[in-house]
Amino acid sequence: MTHAESLVANLKKHQLVVAVRTETTEAAYHAAMACAEGGMKFIEITFSVPGADEVIRKLSKDGRVTVGAGTVLSVDDAKKAIAAGASYIVSPNFDEDVVKFTKKEGLVSVPGACTPTEIYQAHKAGGDIIKLFPFVEIGGLAFLKAIRGPLPFVKYLLCGGATLDTVSSYLAADAAGVLIGAAIIKRELVVASDWKSIAGLARGFVEKVEGFSQTKVCLHL
Repeated sequence: MTHAESLVANLKKHQLVVAVRTETTEAAYHAAMACAEGGMKFIEITFSVPGADEVIRKLSKDGRVTVGAGTVLSVDDAKKAIAAGASYIVSPNFDEDVVKFTKKEGLVSVPGACTPTEIYQAHKAGGDIIKLFPFVEIGGLAFLKAIRGPLPFVKYLLCGGATLDTVSSYLAADAAGVLIGAAIIKRELVVASDWKSIAGLARGFVEKVEGFSQTKVCLHL
């Protein structure tokens, strides 16, 4: 199993990715560490964060988490992310140059797409997982069900709309993973530097996954 295959399999097991988007480098690092304390295994630092590569470099030394870069819009950003130690590259859009560069470097590529044509093109270019974005606005779980008809071989990351109340239905869709943002990295908590509450929210999502996994095991017994 290649490094990329192993990472994709591990994401499938843990299901959750948290996207950290804050206004300062320091806040991003503290928020990410809070998510790690809460049990999150996959943390994405978006390149809209000032000094995102600096945060990735520090986080990549933490053995508890697999760190990726988000909102990667160019090959230059991908180069910075990879040099900093990112293991996967996430974009809101499909840019063939970014996908091909990421794959050439041996990392996991997660381009964004929202139409059947974009999804297939992103997959064909080498995208390991296709980020359905903006997930709710393009139809949510109903869209996922529809698109899987003609494109069942694509691995999907569901991006948008998952809360503690709705995440169980996302998990039941059996996608490659679910990306959580503001439901954990709440702006008011970041402003207040309330990292303990962010850790608690992260833990709540992790417990939902654990509970769902146990239910699945019981159903198969």
